[in-house]
Amino acid sequence: MNPRILVPKGDARQAALARRLSALGRVESVPEGGIYDGIVLPVPTRLIPGTDVLPGAENRKEIRLGPLIGPHTRVFGGGFRSPLPPELGRAVDLLADEETAAANAFLTAEAALMLPRAGRSLRGARAAVLGWGRIGRPLSGLLRALGAAVTVAARRETVRAAAAAEGHAALPFADLRGPFSFVFNTVPAQTLSGAQLSGLGPDCLWIELASAPGGLPDGTPAGLIRVPAGGLPGKYLPEAAAAVLFAAIQRHWEVEP
Repeated sequence: MNPRILVPKGDARQAALARRLSALGRVESVPEGGIYDGIVLPVPTRLIPGTDVLPGAENRKEIRLGPLIGPHTRVFGGGFRSPLPPELGRAVDLLADEETAAANAFLTAEAALMLPRAGRSLRGARAAVLGWGRIGRPLSGLLRALGAAVTVAARRETVRAAAAAEGHAALPFADLRGPFSFVFNTVPAQTLSGAQLSGLGPDCLWIELASAPGGLPDGTPAGLIRVPAGGLPGKYLPEAAAAVLFAAIQRHWEVEP
């Protein structure tokens, strides 16, 4: 058996994933008709709301997925934002898998250090990390290893105690005070007051790692430089990110739908 696998074009991670998936079957990037054995959507997966349509971009056409899916088609994606239509009801959200999510989060933390930093070094810099979950914890360790003085802001006392045990300053959000050279936000909600944001310091780089709506109010407060940082593994570590998704797909592929 040589299964047909549709891997629509996406970022560099999707291209690297397509190369790996060629070991499992015949990979196509553009639908050629008929039912597919597997469909691997770009991660994060963004469908046109309320439909089974994968939007096009640049020179890519929209793809309606329903006609390509049969009763035994395996469909994979990740980070679905809205309820899926019936045609995709059995789709596997790879980022809902704890092992995959943790590995992807570590790559996000690593890639955050590759972002442009306006020529500034991390060594000796004051850096705040908002949230200490899958991304915040490894990121704090990496920043400290590079010589930054790290302050972790977290809501739960037990989390702050764990951060302190790893050598970081740890505070409730309400107690965080600037100035900082860098703020790495991993919380998808505003956790700091307007006064706190204004006091983060002149030319503080706010690196937004959280999903929408992020941690800033509408409009970036004066004195802050917002650095959007979505999809970092696909941009900076595509081969490693593809390996993480490929391993997850292999695990699911072995289970009959």
